[in-house]
Amino acid sequence: MSENLTWVEIDSQALTYNFNQIRGAIGPQVLFMPVIKSNAYGHGMVEIAKIVSQAGADYLGVVNGDEALFLRSCSITTPILVLSYYAKGQIKDLIQQGVDLVVYNLETAKEISRVASNSNITAKIHVKVDTGTSRLGVAMEDATDFIDLCSGLNMIEVTGVFTHFADSENDDWSFTNEQIEKFRNLLFDLQKKGIKIPIPHAACSSATLAATETHFSMVRIGISLYGLWASEENKAIVQKKYPEFELKPVLSWSARIIQINSLAKGLSVGYGCSYKAKKDSTIAVLPVGYNEGYSRLLSNKGFVLVKGKKCPVVGRVCMNLCMIDITNIPGVKVDDRVIIIGKQGKNEITADQIATETNTINYEVVTRINSQIPRIIV
Repeated sequence: MSENLTWVEIDSQALTYNFNQIRGAIGPQVLFMPVIKSNAYGHGMVEIAKIVSQAGADYLGVVNGDEALFLRSCSITTPILVLSYYAKGQIKDLIQQGVDLVVYNLETAKEISRVASNSNITAKIHVKVDTGTSRLGVAMEDATDFIDLCSGLNMIEVTGVFTHFADSENDDWSFTNEQIEKFRNLLFDLQKKGIKIPIPHAACSSATLAATETHFSMVRIGISLYGLWASEENKAIVQKKYPEFELKPVLSWSARIIQINSLAKGLSVGYGCSYKAKKDSTIAVLPVGYNEGYSRLLSNKGFVLVKGKKCPVVGRVCMNLCMIDITNIPGVKVDDRVIIIGKQGKNEITADQIATETNTINYEVVTRINSQIPRIIV
């Protein structure tokens, strides 16, 4: 067990299991891109990159140029696509490191062409088109001409064209189907112009598992890789389609008790005196607060596990500390392990439970875990 005061464990067997489950669902002809942006959704970007690369990932998806260059500095050689943005000053280093670049404006495409020409390196780009998410991407009415222009730029190869679904985690797919149709029509228009796109891609986790028509040439898998479902609706759709399909949570989060206090009836705990003991109580302090990624919204309503039993968070979650009531659990000592996310005994605290308590999504719960907390492969 870790000697750290708080740490995250990454279950490599669960990760590989999820990878293989998803690979089995998409088949061997479709490329598999694990999305490892934002510290692999809190799981540890380099650690995850190494495991999925060994498992057979075809590409790795990152959010920006910094992440791509960092992976290359860590000897990750798997093809990488920057999905969202990068600084112009990074373009030379990125193309020299063989990183594929997203493009959604002509100025950037021309700058990539200029840098690639000066470096005598063909740059691979993926044009992002906006089929309805109204975020990043070339407008649909401009997309065909834009891609045609990019195809004619010196030292540029349009390796991919991609889009992103806005609503595929829900059971009403009317909007997603509209996006699919727009994307198909674009690919057809490009084909009529004689423009061949090797890797068209559109599907995120929820779309990949729900509908094969979203797969095109590659799928981009984020949340499902980490053993979490995009939504309960998506889980129901997928498990109806694949009754044997399941995902295993990859991440668990632990801490050690750093102090135990006796609290007399009527005394309060923490800032704002928001919790007052209704009886003589025993309170343990954990070295975890909202800086570490444990939401302040869990004040007076979160739970952790101590010796396999649920203990409530009492008082306000502080920047670097929180307090729990261990009154009903005998034999607890300083340095004992506490489970923040994960299993202990017959009980479990899940990212989904925390998301419900804090009115958010499981993505945010795991992604916000501070990257300075050690990630340990088990």
